[in-house]
Amino acid sequence: MAAVRIGSVARPLAVVGLSGMAYCHIQDVGMKFDEHVYYMATLFCCNIAASLALIPAVLWVERLPVRSQAFVWAAAGALAALTIVGFVWSRTIGFPQMADHVGEWDTLGLTSVGFEILVVTVSGWMLAALPPADASAAASMREAR
Repeated sequence: MAAVRIGSVARPLAVVGLSGMAYCHIQDVGMKFDEHVYYMATLFCCNIAASLALIPAVLWVERLPVRSQAFVWAAAGALAALTIVGFVWSRTIGFPQMADHVGEWDTLGLTSVGFEILVVTVSGWMLAALPPADASAAASMREAR
């Protein structure tokens, strides 16, 4: 019963986080095209697509086998964590053609980091709450008898 309660809170939180990630990157991707930083614009578009693609997966995750649930939560958490790493890297070390971003901790970027932290947290929470795949398979076999 506790897993149902956790999931009923986690799924909407993850959807908000993934939607927020997509929104922030949609708002900023035009500037990457304007600056002719096409590799970063491509990464932003991939981030937007992955964030949006994960939303239905997160909404229906509890209908999936445990291994697939783990994959969905791990994918969401990894996407968000890598996005945080990319943002911090761009603001500290910098990327090619983006030297002007070093030290620029803008509101939109920090807002996106907030959404990403939410997704990482919820994903970790759900991964920790999942039963081991072997235990789930054994329970399914017992119920089938």
